[in-house]
Amino acid sequence: MKRPRYALAAGVAPALVFSASAAAQTGCTPLTGIVHDATSAIIPGASIQLDSTAAILGDSSGRFRIACVPAGRHTLHVTFDGFAPLSLEVKAPTSTDITVSMVPAEVATTVDVSDNDDNTVAENSPVSTGPSQTLTAGRLQTLADDPDDLLRQLQQMAAAGGGSPSSAAISVDGFQGGDNNTTLPPKSSIAYIKVNPDLFSAEFRNPPFGGGQIQVYTKAGQPTFHGALFATNSSQWMNARDPFSVTRAAIGKQRYGFELTGPILKKGSDFLLNLEHRSIDNFATVNAVGVDAAGVQTPILQNVPSPQRMWIGMAKVDWQLGPKNTFIASFNAWHNHRMNVGTGGNTLLQGGFNNVSYDNELRFTDVTTISAKVMHEARLGIEFDGRDVLPNSFAPQVQVAGAFTTGGNTSGAQRDHEIDATFEDDAIISLSKHLIKVGLQSEYLRERFRYTNNFNGTWLFGGGTAPVLDANHQPTSAKETITGVQQYVRALNGYAGGAPTQYFNVSGNPTLNLTQYRLALFFQDDWKVLPRLHIAIGLRYYTQSKPMVHNNFNPRFGVSWAPDKNSKWTLHAHAGLFSGRFGAHSYAQLLGMDGTNRVTSLIYSPSCPGSFDPNTCNPFTGATPLQSIRTIQPHLPNLFYSIQNIGFSHTIGKGWTVSADYNLAQMWHYTRTENINAPTNGQPLGPRPLAPNLNIQQWNSSGRGYGNLISMSVSNQSLKRLQFTVGSTRQAIVDTNNDDPFTAPQTTGTNVGEYARRAGNALWSVFGNATAKLPWAMQFSGSLNAQGDRPYNITTGFDNNGDGNFTDRPRLAPSGATVCSTAVTNNCAYATQFGLLSPTGTGATLNRNAGIQPWTVYLDTNLQRSFRLTRNPKAEHAQTLTANIRSSNALNHLNVTAVGNIVGSPQFGRPYQGDNGRRVEGGIRYGF
Repeated sequence: MKRPRYALAAGVAPALVFSASAAAQTGCTPLTGIVHDATSAIIPGASIQLDSTAAILGDSSGRFRIACVPAGRHTLHVTFDGFAPLSLEVKAPTSTDITVSMVPAEVATTVDVSDNDDNTVAENSPVSTGPSQTLTAGRLQTLADDPDDLLRQLQQMAAAGGGSPSSAAISVDGFQGGDNNTTLPPKSSIAYIKVNPDLFSAEFRNPPFGGGQIQVYTKAGQPTFHGALFATNSSQWMNARDPFSVTRAAIGKQRYGFELTGPILKKGSDFLLNLEHRSIDNFATVNAVGVDAAGVQTPILQNVPSPQRMWIGMAKVDWQLGPKNTFIASFNAWHNHRMNVGTGGNTLLQGGFNNVSYDNELRFTDVTTISAKVMHEARLGIEFDGRDVLPNSFAPQVQVAGAFTTGGNTSGAQRDHEIDATFEDDAIISLSKHLIKVGLQSEYLRERFRYTNNFNGTWLFGGGTAPVLDANHQPTSAKETITGVQQYVRALNGYAGGAPTQYFNVSGNPTLNLTQYRLALFFQDDWKVLPRLHIAIGLRYYTQSKPMVHNNFNPRFGVSWAPDKNSKWTLHAHAGLFSGRFGAHSYAQLLGMDGTNRVTSLIYSPSCPGSFDPNTCNPFTGATPLQSIRTIQPHLPNLFYSIQNIGFSHTIGKGWTVSADYNLAQMWHYTRTENINAPTNGQPLGPRPLAPNLNIQQWNSSGRGYGNLISMSVSNQSLKRLQFTVGSTRQAIVDTNNDDPFTAPQTTGTNVGEYARRAGNALWSVFGNATAKLPWAMQFSGSLNAQGDRPYNITTGFDNNGDGNFTDRPRLAPSGATVCSTAVTNNCAYATQFGLLSPTGTGATLNRNAGIQPWTVYLDTNLQRSFRLTRNPKAEHAQTLTANIRSSNALNHLNVTAVGNIVGSPQFGRPYQGDNGRRVEGGIRYGF
């Protein structure tokens, strides 16, 4: 979406006063606002009329100011050539700017902003689907200041349209971020945010259930000087103890900064500056199980400091180059230093790392109003971003399945630096019955990696088959299945059967360079066939290099019809094709296992005589290493989604709106990994079809999926004291993709038991937000996001079929099988909520992602009050002081993020990791 400005007619001087007679009145206050179109393009020179008084014109920045407006309700009439006239109910006095959003006359819709405090505006576009909303100034103020919490809130709003929250696509002023870019501009610089606009538009790549769209638009500079100072604080006594933590930790957050805007010259240019610093003191909770040589299991419960220090800033300049041309330049900087990342859950302090991330972006936008019907925009963005990782330890990592992970982090001293250049060019053509948008989106990525992943080596104790030991710990001829913990105890004592399940490492040159190109072309036509009948037709084409994909034509179609003359009912239907994208970081992982520059070795049951010491044992002594390489399917096709949608919205009366949508989806060519050279007898060193002792992990397109998504919502944004939206979605999308492109199905060449919902993708999502006006001019708001029935995978902890993948699932044991216990460990099955499960044997296996995590419930609240410090009602910018108290996870709900998933392990079926407990912070903002 775009940020153009429309040219002011030559010779028109903006009038910024109501009238001489009105100014002479007493007991009145100024009314200010800004006029833009639906894409945030500033509209200068719009005609503004309050009630039946003489009209004024907005200035070159789209702003207007009526100097003296009596208290009470009024009607504001806004007109501009080529746009639908708009009438708004406003109430004076008001401490905030009025935001007026106009739409082209050909696709006119009505938005009611009575008692406008700039809260959430429900989308009422003829082409919108599902739970769409626009968050403007008042609602933005209620959202979190903390960058992680703000991003989580926006992602969860977007995920109401379906998909994982982390998959939401984020753009800022029309610029899409890189593969790993989830940074947001300073909250104080944001004008408004659109969540899930028309997801079937050819402008967008992500499918409707792909996590949703988050479009952030920053503020324009102001024609007069204006600014603010702000600070927030959260101290230890204000915050709840985190889940699984046995003691309170010194948790706190501090944020402070400023914003300043104003003119550069008297006319035609302005600037915006924002800078803030965030100091976040958090703790990771370790909830592991330690084991000594005697086999005694001891809970390990620790609070590990994980502080975060962040600088974030923005500088933006707008230049009116002529009556029809605007140039916008901005520089965004983001720097984040985090310590002990990766620690928590089963991972001890040694397994964490320090992470320094940065993101600097220079953006240029040029907008030309060619004529009253044609507008052109070109955007160039150059982004420098990256991360540097320093592990707490360089020692080999030791994993005891389902108990603990210690030793160094497998990332090593990793470095990932990226240059991402994007160029986008598009035009908007407004005809009598058509609103046409056509454009291109191109991207160049230059990656420079120091890819040290697993150069330190990893020892895995996953359990398996071992000899039965007699009373003197000597092996007998009998065999039994042991867990990873039992295997580790044997290793510490040098007993038979104590060899680790496997050792794997990477050696060679860690430097890896990659260049990738991407190009998309799109055409979108919104056609007003009849006053209440709209048709949307679009076509998108996408191509990229590394890997090369080019047959990606995505037609889109939509229709919207209002059967009644008052348009209280709106029925819509959509259909379209969507194609995926191969990220540069994913492709780099293929290059990281090329088998030449970087050699990946895997050794099953490495021999370590005597007591196990990961630092001194040489796993290659007397062993036959297996080599592992990654390859890519020749002529790899891209992922395709076919999605159909039907839905409706209905205005019942008095501002009540009900909406529902149904989406049906089919997916082809899902990318996943299969070992195309797996051993034919299930033994790692057994015969293989292509080459001996070599795992060929091929990236291929054998994945498939299908499903449906239902969303429902109810909202009322016109009540005097309360505005709210509530709704829910049910996403039943299953596929065989095994959760990401680099994990594999249990058995190469078969999808038996593989169709399942992806790990972490909730079946049910419940969302809601509300803003209430309280006595004493206070305002209370709340945002609810809850997710339930999130699946996770159940595994054995070791490689049953010798294919090099440790994602094998347990067998379904017969009902009469012997139940495993402390005394019985041989030829037995574990009694679980899924029935009797055996880590080994033959027969049917448990389906993928059979586990279900507990519901997560996030209720974030905000209570605020603004005080007007300026007594002069005619002041250009009133001085205000706003105080607030904000809480995330106000219910202090236990939001589980990990459950023990390895059969027979100490924590199997038990939650052992969770998100933050309740956080409370107080803030103050002085505006001038």
